[in-house]
Amino acid sequence: MKPKSALQLFTTVMALLLFIFQVGAQNKDIDKGKETLTKAMEQKDAAKRQEMIGKAREAFQKGGMKPQEMAVLFGDAYLEKGDLVSAANSYNTASKEEKKEGLKKVADAYVESAFNGDEKGMTKALNKATDFYKKADAAKEGARGIGDKFYEKGPESYSKALDYYIAGDAEVKIEQIAKELFNKGGENEDKAAEVYLKVKTPTAYQKAGDIYFNKKEYQKAIDAYQAGNDIDGLKKYADYLYSQNRNEEADNLYVKVAEIMSTKKDDSALEKLANECEKKGSYNLASRIYDKAGNSNLADKCRALDKLIAFDMDSAKMFFNIVSDATMAKAIDDNAKLLSPLKDLAENFDDIMKGAPSVNMITDSVTGASTPSPSDQKMVEDYYKSVRDQIIKNVYAVSAGMIKLTNPEVKKYARIRFLRYNAVRKILDTESFAIKKQKQDIKAQDVVL
Repeated sequence: MKPKSALQLFTTVMALLLFIFQVGAQNKDIDKGKETLTKAMEQKDAAKRQEMIGKAREAFQKGGMKPQEMAVLFGDAYLEKGDLVSAANSYNTASKEEKKEGLKKVADAYVESAFNGDEKGMTKALNKATDFYKKADAAKEGARGIGDKFYEKGPESYSKALDYYIAGDAEVKIEQIAKELFNKGGENEDKAAEVYLKVKTPTAYQKAGDIYFNKKEYQKAIDAYQAGNDIDGLKKYADYLYSQNRNEEADNLYVKVAEIMSTKKDDSALEKLANECEKKGSYNLASRIYDKAGNSNLADKCRALDKLIAFDMDSAKMFFNIVSDATMAKAIDDNAKLLSPLKDLAENFDDIMKGAPSVNMITDSVTGASTPSPSDQKMVEDYYKSVRDQIIKNVYAVSAGMIKLTNPEVKKYARIRFLRYNAVRKILDTESFAIKKQKQDIKAQDVVL
């Protein structure tokens, strides 16, 4: 490479000096423009202000500043002056990212004005802020910030804070409010549950349901559990229904649980649930859940046991044969003569129960506890007094019939059927079915089925 001549070096140095001079001149023009813009914003006369803004723009142009760069400077100047409309208009002509940053600053300014002004202008200012946060792609962040402002105002503003926290997906903040309310106790616990319901997430629905359940507000609890498809909550409420002898409603909830599990394709969990139902003696319900798990063999076996408990011997044998359980099918045939009179006794108990007057429940508005209507309860007591002797006679007949059954499996499921009746449990030994109460010792409540 040849060394540069003296002329070439002179030319290069002069070009560099000229560039430095031009940059310095441009910087002076830009500084002059900024100074003019600052003075322009201090002018009270609108015409004078616009004249100086025009001069500032000329200086920026002379300094080589691009229109998008000028947009940010003008936007910042208008923002500092408090002219949010002009600031937004300027930022709108900036580059994409600087536009977003500028519009977010405008939104922040509207929030500040909302909380530093009167209540009348607050809604309008917050609507403006929300609109600019959206344009700045900061809707959730903006909503959380507004929520914080309301939260700082104290409990009386929690409701408004929640609206913005929900819009901003601020679950931690929402839970913080719910906990504060819950810790206050009393009616505030219900308010805490209402807060969780607004979140509309599975976890929040579960927490709301638990609050209501513990307060014995059962209808609200189940509404929350169902809204969140909360398996544990649904099962807990179903078990409560079983304790209240509302078996059909409880079974339907277990079916609901099974449907939720089916959507998750969790067959092992379904089979575990079905097994729980078997342990409760709910074989029909277990069969429906095994069907959802795709286990037709266990489903049919449970159907067979359900039919045996119902003393529907022909159907029971059919299902036992389907699952290749010839032993149980033969056991039913071998014990048919003993099972037939037991079936008649069970059906007679069912008829007596159907004939009993219905009892309406009265729910305490404060505790949520349900108790039978005293007048309805009196009618039931009178009804069972009228059929007392018949029930005692039938219970004693059940004792005699069960003792004659020798096949342990057949006896096991016949026992499940008769233990459903309160009178059997009160008058007979629940294991051996031997008579434990003589007629003269049997009280009125003992014969209620």
